[in-house]
Amino acid sequence: MNRPIGETRNSVYCRWLGVAALLPVLVAAPSPAADPPWIATGAQGMVATDSPYASEAGCEILKAGGNAIDAAVATSFALAVTRPYSTGLGGGGFMIVRFADGRVVVQDFRETAPAAATEGMYVEATERNPEGPPPSRFTHLAVAVPGLVAGRSQALLQWGTMSLEQVAAPAIRLATDGFPVDKHYVTNSRDILKRYQKYPGLKKTGTYVYETHLCDGQLRAVGDVLKQPKLARLLQAVAENGPDFFYKGPVAEAIAHEMKKHGGIVTKEDLANYAVRMREPIHSTYRQYELITMPPPSSGGIALVQTLNILETLDIPSIYETEPALATHYQIEAMKYAFADRAKYLGDTDFVKVPLAFLTSKAYAEVIALIGLDPDKCCDPALFHIERPPDDSGTSHFSIADRWGNVVVSSETINTVFGSLAAIDEWGLILNNEMDDFSAEPGKPNAFGLIHSARNAVAPGKRPLSSMSPTILLKDGEPYLMLGGSGGPRIISSVLNVLLGVTDFGLSLEEAMLSLRPHHQWRPDRVFFDAKPSIPIEHGLRKRRHMLAGAKERKTGIVQAIMRTENGWIGASDPRKGGRPAGY
Repeated sequence: MNRPIGETRNSVYCRWLGVAALLPVLVAAPSPAADPPWIATGAQGMVATDSPYASEAGCEILKAGGNAIDAAVATSFALAVTRPYSTGLGGGGFMIVRFADGRVVVQDFRETAPAAATEGMYVEATERNPEGPPPSRFTHLAVAVPGLVAGRSQALLQWGTMSLEQVAAPAIRLATDGFPVDKHYVTNSRDILKRYQKYPGLKKTGTYVYETHLCDGQLRAVGDVLKQPKLARLLQAVAENGPDFFYKGPVAEAIAHEMKKHGGIVTKEDLANYAVRMREPIHSTYRQYELITMPPPSSGGIALVQTLNILETLDIPSIYETEPALATHYQIEAMKYAFADRAKYLGDTDFVKVPLAFLTSKAYAEVIALIGLDPDKCCDPALFHIERPPDDSGTSHFSIADRWGNVVVSSETINTVFGSLAAIDEWGLILNNEMDDFSAEPGKPNAFGLIHSARNAVAPGKRPLSSMSPTILLKDGEPYLMLGGSGGPRIISSVLNVLLGVTDFGLSLEEAMLSLRPHHQWRPDRVFFDAKPSIPIEHGLRKRRHMLAGAKERKTGIVQAIMRTENGWIGASDPRKGGRPAGY
């Protein structure tokens, strides 16, 4: 792959953001240089996911003549097998498709609150059992009505070219034959083992997770082969019988039975009534690029556009050349405003009015930049007010491009690691804990420390706010960069940082992926990094009164991206998680 390091601006950016150590290697490497395993090139098609096996599953479908939508469904089902702690048939998500002819469709298959849900249900549950696990996060009461099977089935029927059985075949094979688990799988299993140790009663409500993914309480070793015959049986049944088998047949009956048995409220009627929503995309621009991103109930698209609009009023690359800490300060401040507005205004637009045009307008961003950005100090988060103060590691994203120029970006989730820890044992189905993405308990943040207003309160049939940010960037009217991520609110900042690296600093996709990622979500009032920042940036931020999180709090989102080149596509699967793209 050709990796032009660029001139002064590129080199300055890389030096300050931590890529400097790699530059001599990149410059000295012979041409053509060997790509790292998390980078791939393809002349005709590309799939980038956080699982090598899911990427290969999608690429298998592309090679067989399927289009990007066929590959998306195959990839999604394969992720349900290989990343069961992040996503699965018991979850939901979003998808944006940009067809070669310029048409754009946005599909919302986000989970919904059951009909019996009430705004105060989790306060009441906590009062009944104050020593138990948080009721919006664990056990069957945390489960929202899953939408993934409905969304993927509808997409295949409307825009795909293959049958459900054809696209499910790679996933069924992976579940039947098994695959070797990696370090990321083991790390997440270890985290869940701690949950079981703290709340032993959870073993009774999610025996499948405990027995299958923890091997009866014992951690698997990296390289152990994980076989999931029950999940293979479920995938095969859905492939042969269609989504009604899940929403109106045996699976729905099994879910309803388990809910009644363990205090959940999802019913057969909730499942039968689930419907996918089609949304209008958010269209915006950033410098010479066009953006297509996700509207509510995703907060990611609005927050991303708002942050970019603020930064567009500044010459960030030039500022970076002379004072990188100041440019980083401006980026952090812009994120603060976006996340504060996220807390104040956003919710499911089927239930509340969201001032979308206002929040994403250039004029609003110009006002913030004019009166809200102080070059010498950070703004006080207390200045932002919402109607009701404080109150997404699960999640997976993939990007796909096919030989005809159709592209897909899709994010899906069961929320936190292994979701609610509740499962339907006979079908190998792990259920989400998406109810925690609502304002579950007033005065308390959710699992990611996010603050929500009453606009995101629990209500029957409502979809909780999400940070998922599937995004397509157009250059000269053609798809140029397709990306999204996982990792709760850090999805937004991680997508932002990779996008800025490519657009403002001319980095290769590989370099942009490796760059440092600052994150601020308004509350808590701390700047988070995925790695140690340079000394000038750290000192410059502290001088401006920013509070920097410590080394133990370093986390990041995980980005999956595809970029167009003169010779086809480059795919990148974030090396922080161990994914690998596949192209041809």
